Amino acid sequence: MSAPTLPIPNANTAKYLTPAQLVNYENFYAVPYPIQGLATTVVHLAPNGNVTHLAGPNAGQEGSILAQMLQGEQQLPFEQVISESAFQWGATIERTNYPKRLINFRICIGGFPGCTTYQYQLADNRWWAGQDETTNGWLGVFTRFTGMRWIPVRPYKTVDTAQKQDPVAYGNNFAIWDVSWICEIPYYTRPSLYATWTAKNSPKTVSLEFLEGLHTGSITLANQGDMWSYVQYIINGSGTCQVQDNNSSTMVTLPPIFDSDGPCLVDTDPQNRTLTASNDPVDDLFYQYLQSSSVLSFLLSNVADQGEPWWQRGYVRFVYLVPPQTVVSFNVAHTNPDATVTVLLQQRYKRSR
Repeated sequence: MSAPTLPIPNANTAKYLTPAQLVNYENFYAVPYPIQGLATTVVHLAPNGNVTHLAGPNAGQEGSILAQMLQGEQQLPFEQVISESAFQWGATIERTNYPKRLINFRICIGGFPGCTTYQYQLADNRWWAGQDETTNGWLGVFTRFTGMRWIPVRPYKTVDTAQKQDPVAYGNNFAIWDVSWICEIPYYTRPSLYATWTAKNSPKTVSLEFLEGLHTGSITLANQGDMWSYVQYIINGSGTCQVQDNNSSTMVTLPPIFDSDGPCLVDTDPQNRTLTASNDPVDDLFYQYLQSSSVLSFLLSNVADQGEPWWQRGYVRFVYLVPPQTVVSFNVAHTNPDATVTVLLQQRYKRSR
């Protein structure tokens, strides 16, 4: 039995089977292999927008493909810090460090059947144009079991692989380079799960702390990753807001929000800035210097008059996290009936697949 012709409406559409065509196959493994989605797919999104399929069903269609060796892409990098002495058996594990991730691989450019010198030079220029040492690109790895996971990458050091001769000599039109990428964030991610709560659709409760009362509600999200994560809140609306400290029963009261602040972001990750308003001054120390100088204040009066940033109106602290594979109902409250709170939960993974 011959396989039916696959409909491809345009070059930007993935291969697919209609229900009428699917019944012509006896089982899943009779379906054409590229459509099964069983092969590991590796994709690079360059800072300039170029997409390169390095492995998988579409590998090599841009003229570049991974060689056999790939190091550092899979497992999460970590180091055990230990102490030893002459007065103890074995060692004591002090802590676990999570350093940068380094990905080393070989890239093959050109060499496909019928590759001309001009085609090789196009593929070579396209690949290196997407390797920017000052800007992150994205590496994506897909399997049918894990889905697509992403990690930011950029060149770690100069590519200095020795070449025996000109890649286009004798019509070879082929080159192999050893490339090293650095990932300042060592874990993989998937798009954050999010939902929005609207205060006017929620009941109002009386509070001794807030005489006008609070509109309260909750949003349920799941940390589907295999690593701990931290929740983020995007708040629209002036007034006073309360948010939950990750997977706990603790409610944190945020500093007052004014109309001039615009939308506000609360990031509970201790590595990031906790409170950020859209209209906060860009550089507080620089503005203080402008305000202390009568000449600059006269010339740049509109710049110096920025007001107090949101984070200076009160101190807040978040101490909990969201464990992996955990579903959490995040409680939120706001004094403004027109306010909205969007809850985002990052999805983090130790491995690429």
